[in-house]
Amino acid sequence: MAVGVRFIYEPLNMVTGGVSGFAIIVKRFTGGIVEGGLPIWITTGVVNIPLFIKGWHVKGRGYILRSLYATVLFTVLLSVIPSVNVAEKDYFLSAVCGGVVTGAGLGLVILTFSSTGGTDLLGAIIKKYLPHYSMAGLIFIIDSVLVVLGAAVFGIRNAAYAIVAVFITSQVMDFVVNGPNNSKMLLVITGKENEISQGIFQNIKRGITSVDVKGMYSGDKKKMLICAVSKKQSARALRIIHEIDAGAFVMITDSREILGEGFVQPDSYFK
Repeated sequence: MAVGVRFIYEPLNMVTGGVSGFAIIVKRFTGGIVEGGLPIWITTGVVNIPLFIKGWHVKGRGYILRSLYATVLFTVLLSVIPSVNVAEKDYFLSAVCGGVVTGAGLGLVILTFSSTGGTDLLGAIIKKYLPHYSMAGLIFIIDSVLVVLGAAVFGIRNAAYAIVAVFITSQVMDFVVNGPNNSKMLLVITGKENEISQGIFQNIKRGITSVDVKGMYSGDKKKMLICAVSKKQSARALRIIHEIDAGAFVMITDSREILGEGFVQPDSYFK
C-alpha cells in the first residue's frame, strides 16, 4: 500500500481515498507553509489517532493492537519509501497498477482481522453497527467522498482516474479476502426432493434445507431445496440434480459470505 501511494498516487496527485489520500490534499494546501508541503506520513499518523481511540471501544483490544502494528508500519514506510513517478503521465496505467497493488495490500491486512487505520478502520467501525454491509462497499463509499474533495483540488481528470483506481482496489481487495471461488446458493424446485437431497449429501457432503412452495399459476405444491456449495461443488451438484430430475427448476446465485458449518464460523467473522 505504501508503494502504491509513494510511487503512483502522490506523484500524480491522485486522491483515491483513505487517510493517505486526505494527506495528499493537505500536502497541497500546506505547500506555502512547509517547503514541499506537510509530508503525508505525518498527516496519516495524526489523523489515525482519534480513529484508534474510537476503535478501541468498538473493536476491542486485540483488533486495535493488530491494527496499530499495521498502521505504524504503513506510516513508517510512507516516510522511508521515496516518492518516484514510475508511470510518468500515464494516468490509466497508474490507476490500474495502483488499484491492484493497494487492493492486494489492503486485502491481506483485512485477512488478519485488522486494518491500517484510516478509512478501512473507519469502515470496520461502521461495519460493527451495520454488519449487513460489506467491508469493501463501506470503504468504497467513504473513499468516494474523499475523491470528490480531490476533484475540487486537483481537477476532474485526476479524480476520474482516481475513481477507476478506487473501483479496482475494492474488487482486488474483495478477491483477496473472499478468494476466487465464491460460494453458490442453489434453489431447486422439484418433486423428487428426497432423491436429490440424498444424492447431494452422499456425493458432496452438503446439507440441504427443504421448504414447501406452491406455484401460483399451476397451483402445484412442491418442495424447494436450498443448498450452499462452493463454486467447484456447484457443477457436481447440478449434474446430480439433472440426472435425478431433468425437469427441476434450478436457480443459482452468488453468495459472497456464508456463515455456519462448513463455511466461515460466526465467531471468526465478528472478531
